[in-house]
Amino acid sequence: QRIVRMNCFLDRDGVLNEKQPQGQYVTNPNSFKWKQGALEGLKILKDNNFQVVLVTNQAGIGRGLFSEEQLNKIHQKMCQDAKDNGGEIEYIYFCPHHWEDNCDCRKPKPGMFFKAQKDLYIDLPKTYFIGDDIRDGEAALAAGCKFKLIRENDRLDDLVNKMFNFKKLR
Repeated sequence: QRIVRMNCFLDRDGVLNEKQPQGQYVTNPNSFKWKQGALEGLKILKDNNFQVVLVTNQAGIGRGLFSEEQLNKIHQKMCQDAKDNGGEIEYIYFCPHHWEDNCDCRKPKPGMFFKAQKDLYIDLPKTYFIGDDIRDGEAALAAGCKFKLIRENDRLDDLVNKMFNFKKLR
């Protein structure tokens, strides 16, 4: 018997970690601060057989403010923290381009979603994307997936419990 896994796309900044002021970036693992409820939300998704795929714009690379190597270190720490807390971020897609580069991957364009769809055989119409910005919603619409907005004071664990009618754990 084959177990069918659901997929959930997550934005990073403002969903998993505290968002930096506009024009500022998380540039190293020490400047990454988890939002309350984010690690718990990742655990709930894993416990309910969801594959978590991160899709994140990282224009700071294109602007020369940090390197892909620094970004990888941040993401390694995130993935380890998630595992240490019973969750998992299985795949990470990022756009390293400056917003003026007019690439196909920078949200609100759907390029990262289409790449993940191709790589991971994701059924986009059955997939949710949780993001904190109107451009995230536009990207979800362009990719044909469902969108859920998370606000600054929302907790990811509360949001996924409500979205999928999971039993509350806290």
